[in-house]
Amino acid sequence: MNGFRRSILLSAMSLMGACTHMRITERNPKTGRFPTRKVASVVKSVKTDLDRYKSLLLLPDNDFVRGQINNINYFEETISVEQLEEAIVEKGLRDQMPSIRDQVGIRKAITAHKPFLWLQFKTRHVGALVFGQFVLIRPDDLEELFVVEKEFDYAVAGVNDQNTWYPMFNAMVDYIDLNTVSWSAS
Repeated sequence: MNGFRRSILLSAMSLMGACTHMRITERNPKTGRFPTRKVASVVKSVKTDLDRYKSLLLLPDNDFVRGQINNINYFEETISVEQLEEAIVEKGLRDQMPSIRDQVGIRKAITAHKPFLWLQFKTRHVGALVFGQFVLIRPDDLEELFVVEKEFDYAVAGVNDQNTWYPMFNAMVDYIDLNTVSWSAS
């Protein structure tokens, strides 16, 4: 096979593997986990009392992430940064916090609103490899409590719910299960 045909074939395979399928699903009642055989890598895991923060989780504005987090059935409320801003305005605290779109603003918001955790999505690059990460942050001191990642495998397995996202959500289930007394994964 000549170089041109090989590059066409590799490009076609990459495009097919890059197709993203993301379906919000329930956890398996027997295992307490989302349906996948893949495992994500836990980069950081700090022991903490999650029950102190379970009343609210600040999330990326993404329906899939919100749906999956809600299906964990741990956090009482999940909102986006925009929704937190609206809540602060409703409380008449906008003058005290002109912006909560950065770390300083988020840190101020925890004192004005109520204790919460902040889930961010980040990417990490190592050469040609790209890793998607969920980072769980405690806003009062901006400490990263939990970081889990999964390689974006565009060429072979694909970036989709079962290969990429469910493994990271399962790692979050495990982290919550280890750091709470009020909840059990199964």
